[in-house]
Amino acid sequence: MQIKKVLNSKEIDEIEGIIEKNYGCKAGLHNYKVFMTGEEKIWIVSKDTDFKLFNIIKRCHRIGIYFGKLKRNQKIKLSIEGAMMVGKNAKKNIVVLGEEEAIKFVQGYDVKAEKLIETEVNNFVLVRYGNDIIGVGILREGYVENLVPKARRLVKIDEIEE
Repeated sequence: MQIKKVLNSKEIDEIEGIIEKNYGCKAGLHNYKVFMTGEEKIWIVSKDTDFKLFNIIKRCHRIGIYFGKLKRNQKIKLSIEGAMMVGKNAKKNIVVLGEEEAIKFVQGYDVKAEKLIETEVNNFVLVRYGNDIIGVGILREGYVENLVPKARRLVKIDEIEE
C-alpha cells in the first residue's frame, strides 16, 4: 500500500460533504487522520499515528481501516467498515432487507429490498437488516446489486437450533 497523500482539513470536509449529500449524515472523519492511496482509496487511522515511522519501515502492507473508494461522480463506495460508521446516523440511501434476503446478501447474491429509505436508482446504498448495517450495494431497477467482496462473503450459514 503506497500512501499517496495525507488529507488536510479542507479535503476531509470535501469527503464529509460527499457523505452528507449521499447519506444525509456526517461520518466524523475529523476524529482521525485520513489518507489516500494511489487508487483513490480512503483509509483512516488514529490521530496518534506518526507517519514518519513509515519512512523507516520498508514493508508496510496495511495501516488503519479501509473506509471507501472515491468515485468520479461525487460518490463514495464505502467498505463494510465505512458503511457501519456512516450507517449509524444515515438518513437516506438505505435499503432494509428481511431475514431471507439478508442471508442471501451476505452470501454474495443480489437481493430484493423490503423497504427503501430515500433512495436513488443507480446509486450506492447502505444495506441494513434490523438495526445492523451488513454491507453496501447499488440500487438497480427492482433489486440491489451486491458489492460485498468475495473474500468477505459467508459461504455457508448453518441453521441455528433453538
